[in-house]
Amino acid sequence: MRSIFVILFSFITIQTSSQNVINEDLFGFRTSLAFIFFSLEDTNFMNKVHEISPNVLSFPGGFGNFYHLHGSGYGLNLSEVEKYHKKSKLKTAKTLNKLIASKGDTENYIYDFIKMAKLTKSRVIYNANIISSSVSEVLEVIKILIDNDLELIGVELGGELSNRSYSHFMTIEKYINSSKKYTDSIKHVYPEIPIAVVSAPNNRGSRILENWNNQLAKEDFYDAIVIHPYAKVVKGKDVAGRMLTVIPEGVEGTALYEIYKDRAVKYIMSDFKNEIIKYNTTYQDKRIWLTEWNLQMSEKTGNSLLQALFVAHQIIELSSLRKSNIDIATFHNLAGRTLSGSMIMRSNKELKINATFNSMKIVSRLFDHSLVFEHKSNISNNCFEYYYYNASQNKQFYYWINWSSKPVKLVSRFTGFKTEYYGANLFDKMSLNTPFEYNEVFIENKEIILMPFSINALESLSN
Repeated sequence: MRSIFVILFSFITIQTSSQNVINEDLFGFRTSLAFIFFSLEDTNFMNKVHEISPNVLSFPGGFGNFYHLHGSGYGLNLSEVEKYHKKSKLKTAKTLNKLIASKGDTENYIYDFIKMAKLTKSRVIYNANIISSSVSEVLEVIKILIDNDLELIGVELGGELSNRSYSHFMTIEKYINSSKKYTDSIKHVYPEIPIAVVSAPNNRGSRILENWNNQLAKEDFYDAIVIHPYAKVVKGKDVAGRMLTVIPEGVEGTALYEIYKDRAVKYIMSDFKNEIIKYNTTYQDKRIWLTEWNLQMSEKTGNSLLQALFVAHQIIELSSLRKSNIDIATFHNLAGRTLSGSMIMRSNKELKINATFNSMKIVSRLFDHSLVFEHKSNISNNCFEYYYYNASQNKQFYYWINWSSKPVKLVSRFTGFKTEYYGANLFDKMSLNTPFEYNEVFIENKEIILMPFSINALESLSN
């Protein structure tokens, strides 16, 4: 029989003089390769997208550095991919072009993106190709998005161009010169559109990356910096958000995932914030866009309950940050073909939802009620509470994330709509086991028990 922690509500509420209204643009998603693997005519797929109800969508995604407007699919030119990327993107690009051809897709995927953005009423971000696209092509893409009545909230100038895969031709000096040229042209026609530039990771201890940030920070032609934070909880060699090798920890199963859990929680509650503080010091509090974020992708943790809890907790914590200069966040990613990255994926011609889908579904309500963040607290070891309200609509929202292996009983009684998402073990994977439990119930004047390894939400109808 499991022991149960009983929690009496005795935490200290944090008050501020100014309201911390939740930024709805933190609930965004990269579309990446979604349009290769899914059709917008697929009702099942679009129903899943509507369940998530994104506020922001980003285009084109993973191959943004090689995207062209004129051409089928993503308009990929294989000779450009071979010339400008040192690693494995050429092989992937060939595969993607074959998939596009096999589907008979002749139209550019920007039109699918526009349709999806309209159907979901999402604001949009455009990740511009500044490697091989002309300025006129970039301006044409922007015009198409705006002419289709989409709210374009920002343009990224390239993607991860500080990465070593581009180091054979891209230096910080070249990046600054190129970015200035594109920015001047965009601002001349669309002065109100925010422009973001590619910063370099600041947690690698690399002099080259440090120099990239220091040189870019001296410039003032841009409005924001782009960062791609991936929480690394698995030891080993990694690149661009993905683990290439995994170093054994000497234990497996529950003991191993307790180690991963501790690292995940530490990242959410302290390491991530320290990264932001460091960026703010370098860039003097410039606005920040998180245009990719996730748990570092690996076979160990991909599609696991650990990843499900991490994703929910990270975005809830992000929403609670006071006086934050993070304007936009887009999760990697909405739909595609990978267990670690995609919430919705195509496998053996069937649509499947991965572990992070219900995490985002349960969190989505946080971003559609004009809520104000009030307080957060650690109500027991590895169990966290967040409280939000909307006074004008008389709404109160609670979120609880229980990372512990024990149930936690809340003594206060609640009335409202409760949602819970949990599983038996952090190492369980949704693709290999019975799907994790996801329940939505109405409760009236009842105590709440937070299941082990669970995400919980309550829309309260009374104090």
